Amino acid sequence: METKALHKISYGLYIVGTEIDGKYAGCVVDAFIQSTSTPPTVILCSIKANQTNEAIRQRGEFTVSILGEDVDPFVIANFGFQSGRNVDKWANVPHKIVDGLPVLEKAVAFLRCRVTEAKELSTHTAFFCDVTDAWLGEGEPLIYGDYQKSMKTKAMEAFKAFKERKA
Repeated sequence: METKALHKISYGLYIVGTEIDGKYAGCVVDAFIQSTSTPPTVILCSIKANQTNEAIRQRGEFTVSILGEDVDPFVIANFGFQSGRNVDKWANVPHKIVDGLPVLEKAVAFLRCRVTEAKELSTHTAFFCDVTDAWLGEGEPLIYGDYQKSMKTKAMEAFKAFKERKA
């Protein structure tokens, strides 16, 4: 099977934020879709092993910051290349707290979601959610294919430079 064919599926990149035991958790995701418009519902697929998945299960709600084309590649690297069990990812990026949950300072849009159902898949959990609030930012959303073509290397380089500064 040519698994690169799956890279042709068009979707965006998002930062999911939540809270667990008084600490903020977050990760970068690409498996996030709107499932209905009335009422507004979404589905998030999250890797079971992630701390963010555990936090969503416990809290039952999360935010989604929709990344724009002009996102700093470090933001993607920060939330995608390290575990929240070892580092406070939110301490490394400009963010704000909205109703107890973190969102990026800059994003195309922000959503607040409440889990209504969870379905276990092989490596992921599919969270079915109601959108309980939404805010519009500025810009155009980053498409996953564009990230793969022109931003992934920049994200890796930004993260490497960050780690070297911290050492």
